[in-house]
Amino acid sequence: MQGRILIIDDEPEILNAVKFYLEDEDFEVHVTTDGTRAVELAESVRPDLIILDVMMPVLDGIQVCRQLRSRTRTRMIPIIFLTARESVEDKIRGLEAGGVDYITKPFVNQELLARIKAHIRLSQENLAGHPVTGLPGASSVEEEVNRRLHEGRIFTAVFAEVEHMQEYREAYGVSRGDRLLLQLSRMFEEEMENLARGEGFLGHASYYDFVFLCPPDKAEALCSRLVERFESEKGEFYLEQHRRRGELVYYDYRGNTVHAPLVKLVLGGVCNSRRFVATYTALAEWSAQALMKARSYGWSAFVLEE
Repeated sequence: MQGRILIIDDEPEILNAVKFYLEDEDFEVHVTTDGTRAVELAESVRPDLIILDVMMPVLDGIQVCRQLRSRTRTRMIPIIFLTARESVEDKIRGLEAGGVDYITKPFVNQELLARIKAHIRLSQENLAGHPVTGLPGASSVEEEVNRRLHEGRIFTAVFAEVEHMQEYREAYGVSRGDRLLLQLSRMFEEEMENLARGEGFLGHASYYDFVFLCPPDKAEALCSRLVERFESEKGEFYLEQHRRRGELVYYDYRGNTVHAPLVKLVLGGVCNSRRFVATYTALAEWSAQALMKARSYGWSAFVLEE
């Protein structure tokens, strides 16, 4: 099997034609005509790629894409938009919503197949690196932690989470959300270079979550500095009206007014100096408890345990 594909299109003729063609090319294909159902199906099926029609009733393709990009299980799946529209504005909307490519109807099956294969290949090659920041991804983080544990090294692992990032993306768009993450990754890199001086490791495990490893005696100063910088610089990413209010106010896709807090940086760190930890999974579970304590403060904060 070459991969698992989810097709979302309200035109049965196109849906069936693409499905049969891709199945002949040895893909496992799932289909739906309902945008709302598509989000649930994507989470359960976990396809390698999604083909998404822009023009659909109730929930259009742009809205579906934004929901997929906001969910942990589906945010990294490549999405190709399929539509009869050819305007530059529509293509920009699709790409800004989180699509990786755009193909207009009518299309040649061989071209669609080539694009599908290319994006699946790129997605698989990038699993070890985050597509926005370029930092080592989840598999590389796990490999580095397990290597250090296997070597018997003592270190502090800090899991960092950006709270209310989903609301920020909904209000300002995917591209501005990505810029915020990129700036945050640079902040991490700069502070680690200043304090850890080559002894650290920085990864981007998922869209909202960073992980860094550092010497135990540097962890508190590093976390303190990161929280301080984040709070002093995050206002740059908001409109003046939101900075003054101290909250984000926007309309969701249903037209409802949403009030959301400004983003916060919470860090939960654990050190294996006094407690034996055998695997990355055990360390991540322990760190999740520290993160929960940091969240309970209600503002940007950190908790370190050993």
